[in-house]
Amino acid sequence: MRVLIRTDDLVGTSMAGSALRAWEMGRVMESAGFETRVEAAADSSAPGPGPRLVAPGEKAWGDVLVTPPWSLRPRDLLSRNSTLILDGVTPLQAELDAMPQTEAVLRRRRRATARLPSALARADALLVAGKAQRRWWQQQLGSRRPELPILDLPFGIPDEAPGDEVAELPGLPPDYAVILWWGGVWPWLDLETLLAARARLGRRKLSLVVPVAARPGRSAGSFGPAELRAAMKGHHLRHPEVIGLESWFPYAERGALLNRASILAVLHHPGEEAELSFRTRAMDGLWAGVPLLLSEGGELAELARAGGWGAATRPGDVPSTAAALELLLSERHQQRCRQSMEDARVHWRWSRLMESLLQILPKLPSCRRDALIPAGCRSLMALSGWRKFGEGKRGC
Repeated sequence: MRVLIRTDDLVGTSMAGSALRAWEMGRVMESAGFETRVEAAADSSAPGPGPRLVAPGEKAWGDVLVTPPWSLRPRDLLSRNSTLILDGVTPLQAELDAMPQTEAVLRRRRRATARLPSALARADALLVAGKAQRRWWQQQLGSRRPELPILDLPFGIPDEAPGDEVAELPGLPPDYAVILWWGGVWPWLDLETLLAARARLGRRKLSLVVPVAARPGRSAGSFGPAELRAAMKGHHLRHPEVIGLESWFPYAERGALLNRASILAVLHHPGEEAELSFRTRAMDGLWAGVPLLLSEGGELAELARAGGWGAATRPGDVPSTAAALELLLSERHQQRCRQSMEDARVHWRWSRLMESLLQILPKLPSCRRDALIPAGCRSLMALSGWRKFGEGKRGC
């Protein structure tokens, strides 16, 4: 069986989000004996041993296509002999709702919404991450296709351990502890609360490290060195209390940076994006055994609290965030969290999470698909804004 996994993102030595998900899923598929390729953005390159990469627009290939619904093409819908698996783990519409509502953002959201009716009519299975995402996708399906297989397949961690190497960061004193803000700064995330909490801790030997490099595949980021300097000034923080990480760490070397951290922090603003998200960046903390500081809301915050992986505080609550930092920096809580994460890691390996998909794949398609013409009508309605998709009505 030939499997094509698609991402619009850049796969390479440095990558993030959907790119690393496509690559890791492809590695597991190939190891399981499937002939696998990963279709990625132009200029992608293999970060190591794994499936073959193909460029967008190459001749259609594969018996199975795994793709986000936003990346579907008309020929994917019309190819009735191939199996289509929608990867629905990125809450794109909620992310777009959390951005400044420019005309470009509104246009992109309309296009994303318009793709859903046809994608769900044609899909043979759907991948989600957690209970909230499952409910959201079931709402989009409405009364249509209740038998469609929905598999819980969130972000995982590599089977290989991160190693023992510890990174040296320019400007970071060797005796300073590190709070690592892991990943970019997006409108739905809340770096401000973390900066304010760090300011409350005074002049102790503690650095907040914030990546300010552009995301792989982009020439510039929305939050760079200048924005970080302005934010530091607003909270009366100085170097090395806050350090900007001005280059994106290679995927294969990120373990060394994680090993330098005492806490991995990902805070967000309240909203639908928070509830639907499954924080990829926090899974790296689990992989490397770095205690997590998260905001309440979302699947991973619940898992972290229940599993003893760290702390979850109310969004925007500076005093409780500062208190959680102090607690997690204590030797007792460091040891307790790291031991809990070590015990949990085996259950979150990509090879373990992929088992449900590998088992069901030979049996797909297992349910009848919907007619594409009525679904196309619903897509046009969504694109025009006539009515919201997902109300459970049949026909045009």
